[in-house]
Amino acid sequence: MEHITTFTGLNFKPLAPDANQIHIEDIAHALSLMCRANGHFVRFYSVAQHSINCANEAKERGLSARIQMACLLHDASEAYLSDITRPVKNYLSNYREIEKRLQDMIYDKFLGPALSEDESDHVEQIDNDMLVCEFNALMHKKVYDDLPNIHSKPSFEHYNFMEAEGKFLRWYTSLTQTGKRNKSVGIDATKGGWIAACVNAGVISINDIKMFSSIKELLSEYSDADSVIIDIPIGLPESKEDLRPDSELRKRLKGKASSVFTTPCRQAVYANDYEKASKINREEMGIGLSKQSFETCKKIKEVDEFLHSSPYWQEKLKESHPEYGFAVLNNDNPVLESKTSYFGAVARISILKRYLFNINELIEDISRNTVLKNRLDDVLDAICLAVVGDFGVNTEFHSIPEKPEKDKKGLLMQIVYAEVNKCLVR
Repeated sequence: MEHITTFTGLNFKPLAPDANQIHIEDIAHALSLMCRANGHFVRFYSVAQHSINCANEAKERGLSARIQMACLLHDASEAYLSDITRPVKNYLSNYREIEKRLQDMIYDKFLGPALSEDESDHVEQIDNDMLVCEFNALMHKKVYDDLPNIHSKPSFEHYNFMEAEGKFLRWYTSLTQTGKRNKSVGIDATKGGWIAACVNAGVISINDIKMFSSIKELLSEYSDADSVIIDIPIGLPESKEDLRPDSELRKRLKGKASSVFTTPCRQAVYANDYEKASKINREEMGIGLSKQSFETCKKIKEVDEFLHSSPYWQEKLKESHPEYGFAVLNNDNPVLESKTSYFGAVARISILKRYLFNINELIEDISRNTVLKNRLDDVLDAICLAVVGDFGVNTEFHSIPEKPEKDKKGLLMQIVYAEVNKCLVR
């Protein structure tokens, strides 16, 4: 047999490679399942994670996006050839030739012109420096007496293959989008106002999370964003005939359906007190209004009033649900732990780790922020919606229901999401 079968189902010939059959999804998947050091580290540490650390080091050294990409892909040939330890590889001249031909083809496909001698030296130096750090961290063995001068904070914590694969693909996406302003904003209502989280090509920092006192102020800040998703009902029913996505969403959130409350009718939203609002909702919708639902009415009204006065945002501002967003990011598995509990926060942060490069540093910064640390659940919800929006911008958005209706004011009644599994070729 002259070919191997790749993750995406291609019959790839390593000795006669075809550039058209080299797919980044195959590279990311294969490298995420390969262990560095021929499996002799104290625990699993993938070639994909090593590649991510190298790319991040290149970034922190102020090197170009081109060199960062070269660092990310410097071991990509191993996705098709596997790896051979250095002492043995040095005696296999044919292997060296095969490896170089394939690696050059990969660079040519994803980078264009061949690396200059200076660029190659940067990649080789970072690769070697990272190897020294890996042996020190994962085998407690010094390769040299002194550790190299590392500018980044390499992550040597355990990533399962899905986390490593997802991060590898997100790094690739961020580098191919260099120069583009790909801003995705997630919004969650919180005590005293609104929280907005802005993700740009898989990166978010503490400065990208902001509090606003009004939705008008918030949206004026992000009028140039590519995606803006909010966790508040848009498109309000005024009778039983108006079809909201709430019931269908509950079916998709098995075990977490209670997180989807029934959207009050517009007449109830504009009522002045709870008793009146509940009575109106029962008359129009056949069901009373919970106090939890009524507590959100001020926020719903604020957004509804703003949209009525802004045709631009009627088209741009989309509704989604963080619990469904986390489910989508978690291979369609809802997170059952309460978002306000310690274990719920840990579970949600673990999911976000698959898609955001610097989530650990971000959580540390949030813990030192007197305003945000007490709103961590709202912050995580906003980040989740921003990540889902980022996928939607890069592929396409879908909605629940597939063909949403408009309310009496012309606003779509829908929940938007992106098919993340398709993005990652699962």
